Amino acid sequence: MKLEKVLGKLKESKLAIFTINDLLKVTDLSKCVAYVYINRMVNRGLIYKIERGKFTIYNDPFLVSTQLLYPSYISFLTGLFLHGKTTQTINEILVATSKRKNSVESFGLKIKFVKLNPKFMFGFNKVEKGSSYIFLAKLEKVILDSLYLPRYCPLSDVYNALKEADIDKLLMFASELKVEAINRRLGYMLEVLGVRTNLVAQNRTPYKLNPAIKSLGEFNKKWRLYVNEVLE
Repeated sequence: MKLEKVLGKLKESKLAIFTINDLLKVTDLSKCVAYVYINRMVNRGLIYKIERGKFTIYNDPFLVSTQLLYPSYISFLTGLFLHGKTTQTINEILVATSKRKNSVESFGLKIKFVKLNPKFMFGFNKVEKGSSYIFLAKLEKVILDSLYLPRYCPLSDVYNALKEADIDKLLMFASELKVEAINRRLGYMLEVLGVRTNLVAQNRTPYKLNPAIKSLGEFNKKWRLYVNEVLE
């Protein structure tokens, strides 16, 4: 089988990341021959090695980012960027996952994996990109992930994204997560926007609007929240 035909089979599979076993599934090559083909394609610059045993035919770090492990999906500031809800420059791809994984450098961009509780692994879609696909959080899930870990997304951007979000979907997702910090920050922000909800503070423990900022800011008694970041 010619290298061009092997590449064609890989493209048809729509896999951005493939292993030797994936190659065996889409071709009639033996394992020994498949290894030879992979080495030849790497040496000729037809495919790229991402990490041990994993390769790609695409020089697109976004395609690589969410196909390295499952479950995973793009979220936080990168998610807002792909939804067109921020004008900030992206210098890394932030990927939410329930597994531990070190950051990976891919085609000039750092892919950073943010480990979350498995209960966060919902609210994302498989989205076509070029000849392959990525997993991307829905806008409402991006917002909630960012409210949970504000260090990965400026809350001013989250606040602006809230203005265009589906409030019912937001509240439904929040009710699935049942995270006090998210509910407090979400309730406060929606109240600032003039949106009434049934969200309330469930305990008297004080929280910061943005725990990544050392200063406390003004204390909001209703939400028991130190408002320490300007939203607009």
